[in-house]
This record gives sequence, structure tokens and C-alpha cells, in this order.
Amino acid sequence: MLTTEQTYIIMLLRAAFGQTAAPTAPEHLDEAAAERMIRNNGILLTVYASLTSALRDKLRIDCLSMASQQVQQGYEGKQIMTALRAAGLDCIGLKGWETRKLYPQETMRQMADLDILVRPYHFKQIADIMRGLKFTVGDESSWKHDNFAKGCITVEMHKRLTDDSDQVREWERHVWDRVIRDGDGLRMSMEDQMIFHIVHMQKDFMNGSLGLRRIVDTWLLQRQEFDHDWVRQEMERMGLASFYEHMLRLSRQCMGETELDEDGEFLLDHAFRYGIYGSQKTYQMGRIVRMSGGSLMSGKIRSAAAAVFLPRPRMKAHFPTLERYPVLLPYFWGKRIARFLKGDVRQLRQRLDYSDLTEEDYREMQRFSRAGGC
Repeated sequence: MLTTEQTYIIMLLRAAFGQTAAPTAPEHLDEAAAERMIRNNGILLTVYASLTSALRDKLRIDCLSMASQQVQQGYEGKQIMTALRAAGLDCIGLKGWETRKLYPQETMRQMADLDILVRPYHFKQIADIMRGLKFTVGDESSWKHDNFAKGCITVEMHKRLTDDSDQVREWERHVWDRVIRDGDGLRMSMEDQMIFHIVHMQKDFMNGSLGLRRIVDTWLLQRQEFDHDWVRQEMERMGLASFYEHMLRLSRQCMGETELDEDGEFLLDHAFRYGIYGSQKTYQMGRIVRMSGGSLMSGKIRSAAAAVFLPRPRMKAHFPTLERYPVLLPYFWGKRIARFLKGDVRQLRQRLDYSDLTEEDYREMQRFSRAGGC
């Protein structure tokens, strides 16, 4: 059963989107616990207007700081998009950059960073553009996206969307074929926005994180007009149909459109406890359950091995040469081992320290996975 604080926050979310009237704070509300859950789930700007005056006063400074960051993100995002287009590059805003447009007010949707997909992707050219906009730039390009920073603004410039199975990568190959002209720029089709949201959400879910903001985004996206049948077919082809339907159902339960069932209550409780980014423990436990084969010990062993010997789709993402020469897979595994031995051994040990994970944790994460349709 959800706690008083959890129930109150759900009512705040529903009020923020006009589903119910703003709730009064219940008696014996643990305000510190409510504040913590609101922050950890990335929904302060979403629910702030629906809070009681006492809670608004306590969170006023945090809200103003986040709102200021939102304004700066919007300004810098437009500057970046304009500069990329001027250089002849195609670019699409991802995740929060587009989802925020579905909120009653764009500033109600918090963003940790700006995500932009670029084509064609040439690191030196993009780095020069970002330096011209006064962003700091790293020395090397990453396999999936590169990070740029300027004050409180972080930008993830994507060269690809996923590192998942071939079925998901097949979807990604055709995203650019379906883009929509939007003024001077481009945007993903609504179908692809939903698919990318679910693909990204499922990856984090399998690593033990959920978060209320993702649930709200799911609810907003599924209310839009698009080809729902085609999206379901794509989800089926990718092996994500069950997760997709479970998340649609959870979002409707969270926002009061359908009655909250036992699985929904369990998932919401997990979201409240661990927030949008989860924890080191949920991340480790999610990996172990995913690879366990039925027991905690086998999951620990397989998870430890997979940290070095990544599956083929992930190795292709890290080492694109494998797309053309798959026989080189053992060679690139060797390169990863050499990299760990050279400088990342301590970090690897920390990631593989499973000493505090119990059988109870394992069973709980198994239930989490089942409740989400995974």
C-alpha cells in the first residue's frame, strides 16, 4: 500500500495536468520525505504550482534555480540547433527537448541535459561549433554521444540512439526517413518519439530505475495522435510489446484513468523509493536478474563476465569495425581487457562488488521485472 506521502504526490501530479483539483496536504504528512521523493523523481517544476503554500515556500529557491536552468537550456538549445543547421548538418532534439512541448507549459518538464541527434556526425566539426558557442569539449569522441558543458548546461550530442539488439537498430536506421519538417528545423515523427522513449525507458528499467517523470512522459505521449497500431507492431518486432503495454497501463493508473492494481502499486513504490536514476544497488541487481538464469549466484557470475565480455550488439556500438569484420570480436574483447588492466581495474572492482546484495534483493528485483512485463 502506498504511503501518505506517495499518495499525496500522485494527487499533485494529477492536479498539475487538470485531472483533479489541487489536494490539501494530509495530516501527519512527512514533508521532508515528500520533498525528497519530488526531487529524486525530477518533478519539482511539474507539481510546484499544486503544492501547499508551506511546501512552496520551502522549495521556492530550488524551483527558481531549476526554472532559470530551463530558460538557459532553451536559449542554448536554439543557439546550438541554429549553428548546426548553418553548418549544413541535420539535427533533431531528443527526449525532454521534444517531450516538454506536450506539457501544459514547457518549463514544467525538467531536463537534466539537452540531447540532440546529428547527421552526418564528424566530431571535429561539431567540437569546433560547440567551442564557438563557448562550450567545453573533451579530447576524444565517444561511441554513442559526446558531452559538452557550459555553466549549468550539459549537452549530449548523439551520433546514434541505441546500442541494443539488431531489431532495435533496424528501427533506428530508418528514423531519418520519417522526420518531419518543423519550420526551419526537423523533428522526429510522433511514432518514433514514442518508440525511442520506450526503448530508452526499458533499458533503464532493466537496470532497476523507473521514476515518475518517465511515467508521466509515457502518459502524455500515448495521448497524442499517431499510428498506434504501427508502433505496437514495431514494439512486437523488437520484443518490447509486453513492456510497452505494461508501461501504458501503469501511466494510466498513475494519472487516475484506471484503477491502481497490485503491480502498479509495487512499481510506483519502487519509483518513489529509488527515483528516476535508481541507485548503484538497483543497477547491479537489475543486471544480475537479467543474466541470472534463475539464481542469484549465477547472475553474479554472468554479470561480472558481461562487464568485460560485452554482448555482440554492444561491442559493435563500441567498435564499429565489427559491423564489417565480425571475426575480429575476440581481438576487441582483448582490447577491453587490456584497457581495464591498464587503468580501470579499481572502477571495475567497484562495479562488481556484489557483497551487500541479498536473496531478498534478488527476489524483489525479479518481481519488479515481472511487474513491468520484462
